[in-house]
Amino acid sequence: MSRRSIRVYTAVVTAAATMSLSACSYGLQDLPLGAGGGDAFSVTAELTTADGVVNGADVRNGQRVVGRVTDITLSGQHAEITMSLEQDTTLPANTTATVELPSALGTPFIRLTAPEKPQGTLTDGSHLELTQTSVGPQIEATLAALGEIVGGSGVSQLQSVMSSLNSAFAGRSDKVGHLIDTMNRLLARSSKYTEDFNQAISAAADVSTILVGQQNAVDEFLKTVPDAVNALAAQRNQIASLMRQTTTLAVNLDAVTKGRQATLNSMVGDANVLVKSLAAFNGTVGATLTNMNSFMRNFNRSIRGDYLVFDGALDIPGGIDKILTGGLLLAGQPLPNGQDLRDVLSGGLARDLHPERKPTKKRAPKSTAARPGAPR
Repeated sequence: MSRRSIRVYTAVVTAAATMSLSACSYGLQDLPLGAGGGDAFSVTAELTTADGVVNGADVRNGQRVVGRVTDITLSGQHAEITMSLEQDTTLPANTTATVELPSALGTPFIRLTAPEKPQGTLTDGSHLELTQTSVGPQIEATLAALGEIVGGSGVSQLQSVMSSLNSAFAGRSDKVGHLIDTMNRLLARSSKYTEDFNQAISAAADVSTILVGQQNAVDEFLKTVPDAVNALAAQRNQIASLMRQTTTLAVNLDAVTKGRQATLNSMVGDANVLVKSLAAFNGTVGATLTNMNSFMRNFNRSIRGDYLVFDGALDIPGGIDKILTGGLLLAGQPLPNGQDLRDVLSGGLARDLHPERKPTKKRAPKSTAARPGAPR
């Protein structure tokens, strides 16, 4: 073997030994495969767990590899990864990151997905919060769940269900067939009202939304209802007594009105005539009392010793005469004196207002002319 061949063999052996020694702490994922160079930028992301994620794991956007994971650290109670992305990667700042598996035996990778409403731009030093990241299903968790179903009580329960169905359907194939036909007809009829069902469900959803919006009012109402019920319970005896009295009143009223419909009808007509008569009489009484009040005001202004001359006629209808004098005027009986008339017209107010004033003596006028200055 020549000296040159010996040198080449020694170099190959040395390189192999170096790679064998370094295999204890480095893997293929640690080899620089183009990510993290000068034409890349770094982005950090928080993950609830980083199980299976290693340095050098792919970072994908869709089906394209846009970078690699360069560092994994622990930040508080969660993991934080650093991703080196290619410089031409254009993603919004609210991008979401998901840990996914390419296959059952593959290495997890990071998938970056742009949302429907992008905001901002992902640049060097950008950070994705926990709300922007998620971890997809793990193969270990899937196998564990499958093992629990297979090895646990799931299969035995399924076997019990099948046994019960076999016992229920045994010898009843005709009834089962009739039941299936009935259900088919029911579904066929109900399909015509699909829109009505949808509208009912939508209305129920609206009602639920309104109730949620008025939850405070509903809570206050529910708090008030027990107090109202307690108040009604405390007044139970009084309410029962009122109901009994109401029932008795209804029975008595029915006894009074039963068989007297014609009389009641005539009473309504008579009452109508009476109301109309009172309305006409009220207008006449109002005008008469207005004139009498004017006369009494002037009469009360008189001073004792004055001579008064009254020239007028007082036409009092028979109804008013009966009310004021008891029918004395029409019967030709002497009328009450001035004080009595004043008391009748004023209802006793003049006497109450001037208790010290004595009735004015009316002197017979010597002539029809009144003393100058005397009120008429």
